Amino acid sequence: MKRYLGIALFALLLSGCAALNYQKPQISIADVKPGKTTLFEQSFEVSLRVSNPNNLALNAKGMTLELNVAGEKLATGVSNQAIAVPALGEGLITLQLHTSLAGWLKQIGKAMEASNGGKLEYQLNGTLEDLNGMGRVPFRSKGEWKLPGQ
Repeated sequence: MKRYLGIALFALLLSGCAALNYQKPQISIADVKPGKTTLFEQSFEVSLRVSNPNNLALNAKGMTLELNVAGEKLATGVSNQAIAVPALGEGLITLQLHTSLAGWLKQIGKAMEASNGGKLEYQLNGTLEDLNGMGRVPFRSKGEWKLPGQ
Protein backbone atom coordinates (compact mmCIF):
# COMPACT_ATOMS: atom_id res chain seq x y z
CA MET A 1 0.00 0.00 0.00
CA LYS A 2 2.82 2.41 0.90
CA ARG A 3 4.49 1.60 -2.40
CA TYR A 4 1.40 2.66 -4.38
CA LEU A 5 1.09 5.82 -2.31
CA GLY A 6 4.72 6.68 -3.09
CA ILE A 7 4.17 6.13 -6.82
CA ALA A 8 1.02 8.25 -6.75
CA LEU A 9 2.82 11.09 -4.95
CA PHE A 10 5.70 10.93 -7.44
CA ALA A 11 3.26 11.10 -10.38
CA LEU A 12 1.52 14.07 -8.76
CA LEU A 13 4.86 15.83 -8.33
CA LEU A 14 5.74 15.27 -11.99
CA SER A 15 2.38 16.62 -13.17
CA GLY A 16 2.91 19.69 -10.99
CA CYS A 17 6.28 20.31 -12.64
CA ALA A 18 4.67 20.08 -16.07
CA ALA A 19 2.14 22.74 -15.06
CA LEU A 20 5.01 25.06 -14.09
CA ASN A 21 6.28 25.01 -17.70
CA TYR A 22 2.84 25.97 -19.05
CA GLN A 23 2.76 29.06 -21.29
CA LYS A 24 -0.43 31.02 -21.92
CA PRO A 25 -1.78 30.77 -25.45
CA GLN A 26 -1.48 33.82 -27.72
CA ILE A 27 -4.83 35.11 -28.95
CA SER A 28 -5.27 37.64 -31.75
CA ILE A 29 -8.06 38.87 -34.03
CA ALA A 30 -8.06 37.04 -37.36
CA ASP A 31 -11.27 38.48 -38.87
CA VAL A 32 -14.25 40.69 -38.06
CA LYS A 33 -17.53 40.50 -39.97
CA PRO A 34 -20.49 42.80 -39.34
CA GLY A 35 -23.60 41.11 -38.06
CA LYS A 36 -27.11 42.20 -37.23
CA THR A 37 -27.60 45.93 -36.68
CA THR A 38 -30.47 47.51 -34.81
CA LEU A 39 -31.03 51.06 -33.64
CA PHE A 40 -29.38 50.27 -30.30
CA GLU A 41 -26.98 47.40 -30.91
CA GLN A 42 -24.45 46.13 -33.41
CA SER A 43 -23.16 42.57 -33.42
CA PHE A 44 -19.96 41.29 -34.98
CA GLU A 45 -18.76 37.82 -35.80
CA VAL A 46 -15.17 37.79 -34.60
CA SER A 47 -12.67 35.08 -35.49
CA LEU A 48 -9.80 34.71 -33.04
CA ARG A 49 -6.56 32.90 -33.79
CA VAL A 50 -5.35 30.87 -30.81
CA SER A 51 -1.68 29.84 -30.92
CA ASN A 52 -0.59 27.14 -28.50
CA PRO A 53 3.14 27.33 -27.59
CA ASN A 54 2.85 24.25 -25.33
CA ASN A 55 3.68 20.64 -26.13
CA LEU A 56 0.25 19.64 -24.75
CA ALA A 57 -3.08 20.19 -26.50
CA LEU A 58 -5.29 22.94 -25.08
CA ASN A 59 -8.94 22.18 -24.36
CA ALA A 60 -11.40 24.68 -22.91
CA LYS A 61 -15.15 24.68 -22.41
CA GLY A 62 -15.63 28.24 -23.69
CA MET A 63 -14.48 31.81 -23.27
CA THR A 64 -15.43 35.34 -22.27
CA LEU A 65 -14.13 38.34 -24.19
CA GLU A 66 -14.02 42.12 -23.86
CA LEU A 67 -12.79 44.31 -26.71
CA ASN A 68 -11.31 47.70 -25.81
CA VAL A 69 -10.56 50.24 -28.54
CA ALA A 70 -8.48 53.34 -27.83
CA GLY A 71 -8.61 52.46 -24.14
CA GLU A 72 -12.42 52.28 -23.94
CA LYS A 73 -14.60 49.17 -23.67
CA LEU A 74 -16.33 48.73 -26.99
CA ALA A 75 -17.79 45.22 -27.11
CA THR A 76 -18.28 42.06 -25.07
CA GLY A 77 -19.11 38.47 -25.82
CA VAL A 78 -19.22 34.95 -24.43
CA SER A 79 -19.08 31.55 -26.05
CA ASN A 80 -19.77 28.05 -24.80
CA GLN A 81 -18.15 26.59 -27.93
CA ALA A 82 -15.62 23.92 -27.00
CA ILE A 83 -12.08 24.99 -27.85
CA ALA A 84 -9.44 22.47 -28.89
CA VAL A 85 -6.00 23.58 -30.08
CA PRO A 86 -3.35 20.96 -30.86
CA ALA A 87 0.05 20.96 -29.16
CA LEU A 88 2.37 23.51 -30.80
CA GLY A 89 -0.47 24.41 -33.17
CA GLU A 90 -3.14 26.98 -33.95
CA GLY A 91 -6.90 27.10 -34.17
CA LEU A 92 -9.66 29.55 -35.04
CA ILE A 93 -12.54 30.34 -32.71
CA THR A 94 -15.58 32.33 -33.81
CA LEU A 95 -17.84 34.19 -31.41
CA GLN A 96 -20.36 37.02 -31.39
CA LEU A 97 -19.45 40.38 -29.86
CA HIS A 98 -22.07 43.00 -29.10
CA THR A 99 -21.70 46.75 -28.85
CA SER A 100 -23.90 49.79 -28.92
CA LEU A 101 -24.07 51.28 -32.39
CA ALA A 102 -23.35 54.73 -30.94
CA GLY A 103 -20.16 53.45 -29.29
CA TRP A 104 -18.93 51.88 -32.51
CA LEU A 105 -19.62 54.99 -34.60
CA LYS A 106 -17.86 57.12 -31.97
CA GLN A 107 -14.71 55.00 -32.25
CA ILE A 108 -14.70 55.11 -36.06
CA GLY A 109 -15.13 58.90 -35.93
CA LYS A 110 -12.17 59.21 -33.55
CA ALA A 111 -9.98 57.13 -35.84
CA MET A 112 -10.87 59.16 -38.93
CA GLU A 113 -10.17 62.47 -37.15
CA ALA A 114 -6.91 61.36 -35.54
CA SER A 115 -3.56 61.97 -37.19
CA ASN A 116 -2.64 58.31 -36.77
CA GLY A 117 -3.53 57.33 -40.34
CA GLY A 118 -6.91 55.83 -39.45
CA LYS A 119 -5.48 53.24 -37.08
CA LEU A 120 -7.42 51.89 -34.12
CA GLU A 121 -5.46 50.35 -31.26
CA TYR A 122 -7.32 47.49 -29.61
CA GLN A 123 -6.92 45.25 -26.61
CA LEU A 124 -8.58 41.90 -25.98
CA ASN A 125 -9.22 40.89 -22.36
CA GLY A 126 -10.82 37.58 -21.59
CA THR A 127 -10.74 34.18 -20.00
CA LEU A 128 -10.57 30.66 -21.31
CA GLU A 129 -13.03 28.64 -19.24
CA ASP A 130 -11.86 25.38 -17.63
CA LEU A 131 -8.66 25.26 -19.68
CA ASN A 132 -7.23 21.73 -19.32
CA GLY A 133 -8.93 21.45 -15.93
CA MET A 134 -7.08 24.49 -14.54
CA GLY A 135 -10.19 26.64 -14.15
CA ARG A 136 -10.41 30.12 -15.65
CA VAL A 137 -7.21 31.24 -17.38
CA PRO A 138 -7.09 34.96 -18.22
CA PHE A 139 -5.53 36.33 -21.39
CA ARG A 140 -4.71 39.77 -22.80
CA SER A 141 -3.68 40.72 -26.31
CA LYS A 142 -3.00 44.02 -28.09
CA GLY A 143 -2.96 45.04 -31.74
CA GLU A 144 -4.19 47.62 -34.21
CA TRP A 145 -6.62 47.86 -37.08
CA LYS A 146 -6.12 50.10 -40.07
CA LEU A 147 -9.42 51.36 -41.42
CA PRO A 148 -9.97 50.74 -45.15
CA GLY A 149 -9.36 53.73 -47.42
CA GLN A 150 -7.07 55.51 -44.96
